[in-house]
Amino acid sequence: VYKRQILQCEEGYYIADDEELDAYVNGEKAYVSAQDGNRTTLTVGYSVPVASGVRGQVVSFHDGSDVTVSLFVDGSAEPKYTVAVPGGTKDSSGKYTAVYDIPSVTAGIYTVQVSKKKHVTREYTVTVGGNVKTLNAEIWLLGDVNGDGIRDMTDAVQIRRKFNGKISVFSKGDAETKAYRLKVANVYTDSSIDTTDSGQIQRLFNGKSSVLH
Repeated sequence: VYKRQILQCEEGYYIADDEELDAYVNGEKAYVSAQDGNRTTLTVGYSVPVASGVRGQVVSFHDGSDVTVSLFVDGSAEPKYTVAVPGGTKDSSGKYTAVYDIPSVTAGIYTVQVSKKKHVTREYTVTVGGNVKTLNAEIWLLGDVNGDGIRDMTDAVQIRRKFNGKISVFSKGDAETKAYRLKVANVYTDSSIDTTDSGQIQRLFNGKSSVLH
């Protein structure tokens, strides 16, 4: 984008010759494109961030309570954009699908956090600029390591297998999915995946008191 700016001196002042004039507009050096008496025209190039939006669907479980989608700029603890939408209606597979739309997002790179009650918050990275960006997400219940919406002995067994160094579901998926699955397995949120976590899932499954209630 280029813009022309006319500079005019007050009476008694004058503008230097072209080769003597250094001018900056918003930090960008301008060049003289015309002079006429006490008037000088400057031309400067600059960029303007293009606003677009982020939209998509979020798959979750358990109930239709609100899903929150928040966009964070790098290094910020507070979201720059956030929206909460109903979780949606349960389908035949037990999943709830929410639809969200965040319009007029300034161009840039954002960390997107998707959250819901009883679920583990999931993070994505999205680059916004020019066109509307579509970002679909899926979040799992705490302890539901296979992501089927049910916390049962299958999940407890998979955690025990990982703890014992055996083949488990934790080796499946891309790097982001593997990292998220570890967060889902950490029922006690103590940075350790062990039989304490699987024990809490087993207690929930058997109808006993558990941190997962």
